[in-house]
Amino acid sequence: MLQQVFKRLGHLAAIVAFMFSFNAYASWEEAGKVIEGATSDVLQLLDNEELLKEEQKDQLVSEIDTILSPVVDFDYIAKGVMGKYYRRASKEQREEFSGVFKTTLLKTYAKALVGFNIERYEMVPPRKKSPDEKKQIVTVNVFAADGTKFALIYYMKKSADEWKLVNAVLDGSVNIKLSFKNQFADLMQRNRNNVDKVITSWKDKVDPDKESA
Repeated sequence: MLQQVFKRLGHLAAIVAFMFSFNAYASWEEAGKVIEGATSDVLQLLDNEELLKEEQKDQLVSEIDTILSPVVDFDYIAKGVMGKYYRRASKEQREEFSGVFKTTLLKTYAKALVGFNIERYEMVPPRKKSPDEKKQIVTVNVFAADGTKFALIYYMKKSADEWKLVNAVLDGSVNIKLSFKNQFADLMQRNRNNVDKVITSWKDKVDPDKESA
């Protein structure tokens, strides 16, 4: 009798494990489609040589914004960048920094795209399932015209039935959120924890346009 019970429990556990594995992969496919769609749309923009001209950089950023805004949770990332200082900031300061940060990120991304000269990309199947169906890691290999290859690792989170990008890592070494978080913390120390001054400093020191000016 006990053997039959344990046998049934074993079958049930196997079914549950299979269903979890299937759901996890389905979730990865959902998140992957979001990333693949955005990647494809952005690369189509780069086929327009007019948009790649220096005088059209604002238009390029605007076009990229249209593609990425539905996909990237800029507010979530900005909150992570502010780190422990987020609670010290007022609602107005949080909103202002989120806007400034979004502009910075879009300009940085646009500049990198133009400089890298991407020729093609490929989606990389996951090596293992995520322990949380609502959190997925999507990896995309991108190839430049000169044969250079980079791996872009996107961290995706599902909220309100929508998949959003909440962080990205370039080639396993450059963590976008962590890199900007360190810059924010450094500016806070330099400006004696004055959030308003940090936001102003961010516009002057982190904006990629300032670097090339």
